[in-house]
Amino acid sequence: MFNVRLLLTLIITATATANAGVYKWTDEQGRVHFGDRPTSSQAEQFKLKKQPKSSSSTSNATKPQVTQQQLLNMYQQEREKKKAEKKKQKEEAKKLALKCANARDDLRRYDGSRLYEVLPSGERRYFSDEEHAKTISNLKKNIKRHCK
Repeated sequence: MFNVRLLLTLIITATATANAGVYKWTDEQGRVHFGDRPTSSQAEQFKLKKQPKSSSSTSNATKPQVTQQQLLNMYQQEREKKKAEKKKQKEEAKKLALKCANARDDLRRYDGSRLYEVLPSGERRYFSDEEHAKTISNLKKNIKRHCK
């Protein structure tokens, strides 16, 4: 196990120093060693192959740019969504304000006068006191609902 760790450490060190030579030798106990300097006459130079640049390394270089672009797109979509929600809320607030104003106007007009409806024959039918009170009550409920 120790030899494997030593081997990995030496290979990593060897790749970090690209121009340095790597030597391989076997000691008296039969263990294989690697190093950047030969320690015995038996040491032989070991050539490391450089890994060719693959397409995955170039895609890794563009990966942060792609990820950044995806984040920018997500933020843009979120901003547009919030903007649409704000616009919708403003429109709803305008509608409520209009309903509120209409209900208040109706209450002002209906409160001191007699109410009637026009029949198909063209005659007026005047509301009774209960119908008048019910209509005023409904207008007050509308004002509470629409005027916040």
